[in-house]
Amino acid sequence: MPLILFFIFLILLFVFPIPLKIEISFNNNVFNLKLFNSNIFSSNKGIENKLLKKLVYRNKLDFKKETTKKYKDKNSSNSWHIKKKKIVKKISIKKLYNNISCNKFKPLLKIKGHLNFGIEDAAYCAILYGLMNNIPTLLRLILDKVFIVKDIKLGITPKFNTNIISFGITSIFYFNIANIIYILYLISKSFEIKEVAPE
Repeated sequence: MPLILFFIFLILLFVFPIPLKIEISFNNNVFNLKLFNSNIFSSNKGIENKLLKKLVYRNKLDFKKETTKKYKDKNSSNSWHIKKKKIVKKISIKKLYNNISCNKFKPLLKIKGHLNFGIEDAAYCAILYGLMNNIPTLLRLILDKVFIVKDIKLGITPKFNTNIISFGITSIFYFNIANIIYILYLISKSFEIKEVAPE
């Protein structure tokens, strides 16, 4: 019985989409990133910034060690030694774009957000407001290459005679395991093999 339930669970993961909620906001000069209502990053304060600083510091140390090791290896090698060309795999942006655009199993996407902005010149603010109303259409054109965009709702509110900007965007991605596997397959197809000269 447990084995049957496990297989049913796997089938459900492959067939039915799983929602992934991401929320981005900028208000009072504070940037926040949330995943499922949990604060992942805040530009103001929090344990996330401490972890980020530790990660950056650790990467700097690793980079210094790697640079020192390469320098020592280079000096210790004989000058007459013939170096062969290295074969490396690099992702092709053009191939990746074409593969993702032609993906028949795109995940679903819903976007809901708001934007409050203002500048002191009321005339320029009105012109900017007219231009910004095209943002949802542009977003749909761009995101349609990767996702099936079900809905985009973006409320834009102008604040005349004042300098202000604040926004909040909530994106909900609907994907299943099959979507993820196929996207990873498309990414793997986008790599190119190149020969590079040794350092």
